[in-house]
Amino acid sequence: MTSSEMLTTYNTLSDLTSNMLSAAEQGEWDHVADLENHCQNHVGTLMHTAPVALTEKEQRAKVAIIRAILQNDAKIRALAEPRLHDLQQRLSMARAGQRGVEAYGSQRL
Repeated sequence: MTSSEMLTTYNTLSDLTSNMLSAAEQGEWDHVADLENHCQNHVGTLMHTAPVALTEKEQRAKVAIIRAILQNDAKIRALAEPRLHDLQQRLSMARAGQRGVEAYGSQRL
C-alpha cells in the first residue's frame, strides 16, 4: 500500500464514521451497524498492511484524520449509550418475566 492509498483509506474511514454519526443522530441504528461493518473492513485492511513511510505532511494529515474519526466515535457512543441502557433494562425485565413463567407456569395445570 502506498502512502496515498493509506491516507485514502483513512479518509474513507473518516467519511464512514461521519455518516455513522449522522445515522445515529437520526436514530437509524440498523444503518449505523451496516456502516460499522464497512469500517471494520477498512480497519482490517490497514491492520494487515505493512508499515508505510510517510512524509511529515502526510503524518500530520493522518493524525488529523484519526482525531476526526475518534471524535465521531465518541459522539456516536454518547448517542448509543442511553439506547443500550434502555435495551439492557428491557432484556432484564424480559428475563425476569421468563423466569416467573418457568417457576409458576407449571402450577397452573
